[in-house]
Amino acid sequence: MVLVSSDLGGARVTAQGYYKDDDFPSVISYSREFDEGVAGSTDLLAALSDAEIGTSAASTARYLKSTRELVGSKLFRELLREAFAEELDEELEGSSLFVGRPRNLGGGLDGFDLSMSFRALGTKAELHMTFFRVERVLGGLMTIGAPGERVRLAVPRRLVSVMAGRMRAELAPVVTRVPVISGTAQEGQTLTASKGAWLHKPTSYAYQWQRCNAAGEACAPIAAATAATYTATAVDVGSTIRVAVTARNSVGSATGVSAQTAVVIAAAPPVNTAPPAITGLVQQGQTLTGSAGAWTGNPTSFTYQWQRCDAAAASCANVANAIGQTYVLGAGDAGFRVRLAVTATNAVGATTAYSAATDVVP
Repeated sequence: MVLVSSDLGGARVTAQGYYKDDDFPSVISYSREFDEGVAGSTDLLAALSDAEIGTSAASTARYLKSTRELVGSKLFRELLREAFAEELDEELEGSSLFVGRPRNLGGGLDGFDLSMSFRALGTKAELHMTFFRVERVLGGLMTIGAPGERVRLAVPRRLVSVMAGRMRAELAPVVTRVPVISGTAQEGQTLTASKGAWLHKPTSYAYQWQRCNAAGEACAPIAAATAATYTATAVDVGSTIRVAVTARNSVGSATGVSAQTAVVIAAAPPVNTAPPAITGLVQQGQTLTGSAGAWTGNPTSFTYQWQRCDAAAASCANVANAIGQTYVLGAGDAGFRVRLAVTATNAVGATTAYSAATDVVP
């Protein structure tokens, strides 16, 4: 999150390191110091950048506010001038230090810049102390101009913008597990997307389903397909489908893309995956109950038909008006076996499945 050498015209890095700041509610800090840097049209004698990760955005904002109040006070400026005077040899007459007032950075940056200039031995140099915040990260930048060179506010402002961009990239959501699609890749079937797994606590998720070619390439957004589920249509037949999930938090956003589905196949009539079943005591006067079994293909309706079969269950015929899920065995069933025919229907067609036949009705 701090500056690199290319940000200062290839300046040499003279020091860098991690450290723990006991005065700031931070998890870890990182700093990098440069020598003989060039930023824009201004030569810099040195630059120091650092970033500290606070425990929360609120605590970092409070720290930044209190820091601004401190450096903006008359007492602080006086203390700086006294410290400057103590550091200089008494023989250096005519030395002086000017401390300005904090100025807003602008450009959407939450921070301020404090400019100072000092003169010694007839030479003047400028220094900028710049502090800013991105969410819960506090950034600091010190730029010291070459002797006789003016350091325009645009220089630290530009360098701060670079640092802020890196901070946002660090704090924006990061995908650790891409979204996954569940469901059958078939016309009329509903696909469901997971969010995936993310770092940095996203507060919202947006979905965009995409249609790709059979190889999973040349993907394009599907109009209005922005929910966590998507029902494949006839247009999707022969293509593959994937979903892009965009996670957002207060800093930024990132997108995770699922693997593509199998090639979408055309719709088909329902397919029975587990046959109907009959429960109940096989005896005259007793009620048998049938289940529909299990199906794929999204059946929209089921119909039932009870049948009598010969003792070998080789030949079966419908029982008149026996079209409910239950059937009461009567005298006419004696000597026969009974089974249930279940017909499942969807928009494409219908399929019939049969239960196993019961024992012979006594």
